[in-house]
Amino acid sequence: MASHNDLLAAQALAEQLTSWAIESDVTDDPYVLGLLHAVETRKGLDMWSTLDPFEMLPHPEGTAGAKDIRYGRIIAILRNILVFVPVALTWEAVSQATKAFATFVELNGATTVNFLEFWQNGYKILPSFWQIANIAQVDFFIILAVIVMSLTASALNERGNRLHDKEIELLEKDRIQLGILILEYLFNKGRITPNNVNSKLASSVRNLIAASGSLSESTRRIERTNKKLFSQKGVKREIKKFYEEDSQAAIEYRNELGD
Repeated sequence: MASHNDLLAAQALAEQLTSWAIESDVTDDPYVLGLLHAVETRKGLDMWSTLDPFEMLPHPEGTAGAKDIRYGRIIAILRNILVFVPVALTWEAVSQATKAFATFVELNGATTVNFLEFWQNGYKILPSFWQIANIAQVDFFIILAVIVMSLTASALNERGNRLHDKEIELLEKDRIQLGILILEYLFNKGRITPNNVNSKLASSVRNLIAASGSLSESTRRIERTNKKLFSQKGVKREIKKFYEEDSQAAIEYRNELGD
């Protein structure tokens, strides 16, 4: 019977360990693989009982929120690159305007147009894209995109981290529960050593005290039953009659001996 119960306990633990390993994506962990083999074959359990499952069980990393975090990082990288585009674009516009203004001066030596005015109007020499008003508007939209990307990246990272932390909390609870089951199953599988003999002795003493308590309670119940039984009037009369008849028989027997 004990062997059958141990087999059922081993099968239940193996199923829970396998299910947790698959769910936590730790099926290739050496401790999980070794313990699972030992439980299924029920060999070498004394060695595994010396290892603390709370320390040896791997900590699952979790996958919830990973997609949001990955997208947030990608957007953050693009944002970091895009933030320098307005500066580069503005300096390129200055370069184009400077070259065009030099050409304009050569063609119009007596002109009184200054560089800023030329950059604003172009005078059919500077392309409209490089004119200062257009460049300023392009820089504005780029900076606006940088702001939106920053907010989006922060929101994605926050949501991803929140989902990841929630999953890790649940997985850690499952890990602790599994560790308790492993510790409970392997508790009586280890060799007797000075380190564990006290706990095993204490467990035996607790069991003995519990059994003694049950025995004392049973004894008290028997005593109460006996008191109720002998307190009945009919029983008392029968006992009195028996003793009277026994005494009369004894007297007659003595008289016969005397005769």
